[in-house]
Amino acid sequence: MKTANPQSLKQPVLIVEDAPSQQLLYRTVLRRAGFPVICVENGKLALEAFRTHWPKLVLVDLNLPDTDGVSLMREILMLQPATRVIVITADGTVPNAVDATRNGAHDFLVKPLGDLRLVGAVSKAMADLRSAEQVLPPNNAPESDPVEPVFLGQSPAMREVMDKISAIARSMAPVFIIGESGSGKTSCARAIHRQSARAQGPFVSVNCAAIAPDLLEEELFGPQFDENQPPREAEGAIARADGGMLFLKNPQDMRPELQARFLRFLQRGALNWHKDSKPKRVDVRVVCAASRDPVEAMRDGRFVEDLYYRLLVLPMTLPPLRDRDTDIELLALEYIRRIGAEEGKLFDRISPAALSVLSDYRWPGNLREMINALRHAIVLHDGPEVGVNMLPSELQMEASEGACALGAAASLEGRTMAQIEEIVIKAAVARHSGSVPRAARELDIAPSTIYRKREIWEKGQL
Repeated sequence: MKTANPQSLKQPVLIVEDAPSQQLLYRTVLRRAGFPVICVENGKLALEAFRTHWPKLVLVDLNLPDTDGVSLMREILMLQPATRVIVITADGTVPNAVDATRNGAHDFLVKPLGDLRLVGAVSKAMADLRSAEQVLPPNNAPESDPVEPVFLGQSPAMREVMDKISAIARSMAPVFIIGESGSGKTSCARAIHRQSARAQGPFVSVNCAAIAPDLLEEELFGPQFDENQPPREAEGAIARADGGMLFLKNPQDMRPELQARFLRFLQRGALNWHKDSKPKRVDVRVVCAASRDPVEAMRDGRFVEDLYYRLLVLPMTLPPLRDRDTDIELLALEYIRRIGAEEGKLFDRISPAALSVLSDYRWPGNLREMINALRHAIVLHDGPEVGVNMLPSELQMEASEGACALGAAASLEGRTMAQIEEIVIKAAVARHSGSVPRAARELDIAPSTIYRKREIWEKGQL
């Protein structure tokens, strides 16, 4: 996947405008001013162009034929938070444009646009981008890990999640994300961080269930005091997250005494570096996540009640992939491009048969399982298309069994329950070479039931 050089002065400008006349105007004015331009007419094409060219500046009309400009802007910022988005609006929708700036838009322009206003806004945004790139610390660069679940989707469930993230990001209150394993809880936490006022601060993640209990306290609060060494500042995750976000996975798995210590930190907002030092304030926002509702752990006494209520201020639930069937194609295409780029291969499409298998599968491992399935296909085969024969055997087998079941159901369509019962019993007896007892065991009924029904069928045929 080709990524534009962030230091280049020739960054492409992506314009999303459905009116051909306006497209022509914007393209002509900006190209004359020296800016390369890519024009598309709807949200779907905009996302495709964005993932291909990765422009740092996007102009979006608020009224598009297949989506609204604010929703498109949110998806773009999820993919690349450093993007500058300028929304374009008509006179009657200025309040919407103002609201868009509150939700992450860099600027807004009101139609009809003058040449100087358009070029001035684009030039200012480009200058702002270059300035930000010069001061952005390397460790805060947007992640490009192809194996991490991406936050994409047009399904109602994901639209609701994205709307909630936009609202939550503006707050400082603790957030608790609940979702099945592999559903994207870490990506959700990062999305909240990227849209918050703390986006330039650190994002520190700790999985409380993955660290030995004896080591977890040191991981969070730093090394214990040592009488034989001079005082020094703690090096724990809480201190490292100062000014940013602390993301705790499975906080209910901390030991009760460690939960109590963490609760005291939340209440005081300060840490003691050394027993003889004064407490030092540490400014962190806490976001937690778990695969199951933590209320169960609280009721079982494993989750300290006061800490439970302190952390579950803004709960949010992520939908499993099986409830996002309309997002499968969008996600799969994104993954094959990312994984293909990592493996040095070009993959840019999925066959209809393979897409059908992906859409029908239940995905118990959610997004992480889908990533693994697509990586299997890409590592073992060449592109540019993912075919059904490239997918893991278990996916193909389940699809085959599903097709057989559908075929059997179709063959019974229009028949009465008594007729279906006769077909099933006779087929079972035939499979067991006429043995009624073995057929009865398979069907979990008494042999006498089969004998009795055979008499009824024989009488009915006389």
